[in-house]
Amino acid sequence: MILRLKRQHVSLLKEEAVKVHPIEACAILFGELTQKEAVVKRVVVASNTLQSNVRFEIDPETFVNAFTEAVKEGLEFVGLFHSHSAPAMPSSIDLKYMKLWGDVIWLILSSTTGSLAAYKMKKGEVREITIKID
Repeated sequence: MILRLKRQHVSLLKEEAVKVHPIEACAILFGELTQKEAVVKRVVVASNTLQSNVRFEIDPETFVNAFTEAVKEGLEFVGLFHSHSAPAMPSSIDLKYMKLWGDVIWLILSSTTGSLAAYKMKKGEVREITIKID
């Protein structure tokens, strides 16, 4: 699986992470999905309602509104983004929620190093996926 992002999407996510640091930044990713690729077409930055530096939660109303707009645009839910004040790897909390979310991509930015990584849980196993920035 390959996750394709535009440079402007990466810039937007990094800017948000810097803006809210040390709180975890978060966003919803929409685009087009195939068996081999997830192409992000729209990024919806959202507030972390927990205001936490170790967990994130997106307001349900924001989530519903973002989904409604995405459906109107013919886009699919690709995954979730959040930042960490640590390496760009799923935390134990992330792993718990990855199981609940099923087959979606988790894009994680280390706000300390600027590195970006993406993961997907398949059959209970976390796999890192390739990121391509166009």
